[in-house]
Amino acid sequence: MQTIINLFSAHGTFVQPDALDYILSKDDPYGYCKHIMDALTEMPLIITIDFLKNIDPASVDQVPLTKVSPNEKNLQKKMLSKLLSNQILRQEEEDETDEDIDEVQSETTPETHKGLSSLPPISSPVTWRPFSKDYDSNIRIIKDITGKSTCEGTTDDFTKLFANRFDVLREQLRKQRRELANVLPISRMRKSGLKDIQLVGIVNEIRTTQNGNRLVELEDDTGMVAAIILQSNRDVFQTAQTIVTDEIIGITGQLSNNKDLFLVNSVIFPDISLHNRKHAAEEPLYAAFLSDIHVGSKDFMEKQWYSFLRWINGDLGNSRQKDVAGKIKYLVVPGDIVDGIGIYPNQDKELSIVDLYKQYEALASYFTSIPDHISIIIQPGNHDAVRPAEPQPTFDKEIQKLFSNNDVTFVANPSYFSLHGVEILSYHGSSLLDYATNIQHLQYNEPIEIMKVMLQKHHLAPMYGGYTPLAPEKKDYMIIDQIPDIFVTGHVHLATLGEYRGVTLINASSWQDQTSYQKMLNFIPDPAKLPIVDLQSGKVTMMDFNKQM
Repeated sequence: MQTIINLFSAHGTFVQPDALDYILSKDDPYGYCKHIMDALTEMPLIITIDFLKNIDPASVDQVPLTKVSPNEKNLQKKMLSKLLSNQILRQEEEDETDEDIDEVQSETTPETHKGLSSLPPISSPVTWRPFSKDYDSNIRIIKDITGKSTCEGTTDDFTKLFANRFDVLREQLRKQRRELANVLPISRMRKSGLKDIQLVGIVNEIRTTQNGNRLVELEDDTGMVAAIILQSNRDVFQTAQTIVTDEIIGITGQLSNNKDLFLVNSVIFPDISLHNRKHAAEEPLYAAFLSDIHVGSKDFMEKQWYSFLRWINGDLGNSRQKDVAGKIKYLVVPGDIVDGIGIYPNQDKELSIVDLYKQYEALASYFTSIPDHISIIIQPGNHDAVRPAEPQPTFDKEIQKLFSNNDVTFVANPSYFSLHGVEILSYHGSSLLDYATNIQHLQYNEPIEIMKVMLQKHHLAPMYGGYTPLAPEKKDYMIIDQIPDIFVTGHVHLATLGEYRGVTLINASSWQDQTSYQKMLNFIPDPAKLPIVDLQSGKVTMMDFNKQM
C-alpha cells in the first residue's frame, strides 16, 4: 500500500482511501498504476475512484488522458478553494500599514528574469559596519538524525519506531498531566475494580458511529480497547475532532456495564506548559529565516533576491532597515533550497536549470554574496536531493562542498538546534497537508494553526501512510520531546507569524513566484518576505522585498 501511495505522491498526486482500495483489488496494483501513469501527460491533484473507473484498463492508451476531466477539476478547485479561501483577503490586507512589516523597495521590476549576472555586482558600502560582525557564532546541534539513520524497512524497524513513540510520549503524559498520574495498562483495566480509569495508548483507528458518536480504538503494549466519545459530552466530543491515527493520547473514564466499551470522560494530549521558560541571547543579535528558495525554477524571484542580497550587505533600505541587516548573525534555511527534478508532473517545462547539480551550484554562487560574518544553517525539503522519507538526513558531502565559501552548517529535516542559546525547532513542513486533510477545522493556508496542533500533540507527523513518507527509524525523530523557543516551518510558501504558550511560530515564505501548477489550483503564495527574530528580546519582524520604488 505504501509503495502505491509513494508512487503517486512523488508526482504531487494524492490518492483517496476508496481509490486506494480499488487499486489494491487489482491482480497487479503496482503494474496497474504504472500503466496509467505512463499514459498520462498531466496527473490530477487527487486520484478518486470515479477517475479510475472512467479509465478502461484494457484500452487506457486510447483514452484521451492528457487533460483532467471537468469533474476532476471541480473536485480540485472545491478542495483547494476551501483551503485557500482566505488568501486573497490576506493579500489585500497586506497593503495596510503594519508596524511589524518593513518594505524594502526594489529598484527593478519583478516581471523580467534575466539572471543575477545581468545585474550590477553586490558589495557593501565602505561605511558599512555590521554590528553582528563583532560576535562569534554560537551554534549547537541538539537533535538531528544525520549520521544516525539505521532503518532497513524491516518489521522489527516498524515495531521499534512505534514502541519508542509510545514509551516517550506515555512518559511525558504521565509526568506532565496530573489527570494521568495513575495510568493502567489496558490489559488490567477490567480486573482493576476501579470506577475511574486512566489509560494511555496509540490511536489504531478513529471513526464516527451510526449514532454520530466517535469511536476510538486505543492500543498499548498489553492490549486494545474500544473507547466511545458521546456527542452529548460536547467539550470532549469537540476535542475528539482533532484526534488522528497513530498518535499517543490519554483518556479517562469508566467501563460500560458489560465491560466491552470504555466510556470517555476526557481526552488528553501531551501539550506544553502554560509557563514554558524561554531562552534569550545575551547579545542583541538577529536570526532570519529564508525558506523555499527554489533556485532552478523559472519562477525563482531573481530581482527580489537581488534586493535581499543588497539589503543584507547594507546597500539598500532606510537607516532602520540597515540597522536590522547589520544585526543579523544567522540565516536559517528550512528546506527546498532548489526546485529539484521530477517533483511534480511536467516540472521540466517550469525549470530554468534542468540539471539538479547545477541548481545547487547556482544557489552556492548566490550565497557567495552573503557577508562572511553571517552563519547559515541549511536543511533539506521535499524538493531537495535527499531521501524523500522523513526524517531526512542532511545533504551529501558532494553538495555540501559547493558551499565551502560560506560558513554553513548542514542539518537534517527536522532539526533541533540552538543559536546563542535560543532553541529552534526547524521543520520543512510536508506533514502540514496531512494535518489539514485529517482535522476538519485546519486549513492548508493557515500553517500557524497547524503548528499549534503539532505542539499540542508533541509530534510533527504521527500519521503513517499519509501524504508524508516516513522512515521506520528505531527512534522517532518526529517527536517534539523538547519545547523550542522558536518553531519554524516552510513548504506552503506563505509568510505568517504566531505564538503558542510562549513559543514563537514562523512559516517562512518562499522565493518562488506563483507557478503554473499553483495557478491551476488557485493557490496564491506569499513570497519574497523574510521573518527576522531578535534573539535577545524575542521580537519578530518581517521584511518585504516585493515593493517597488
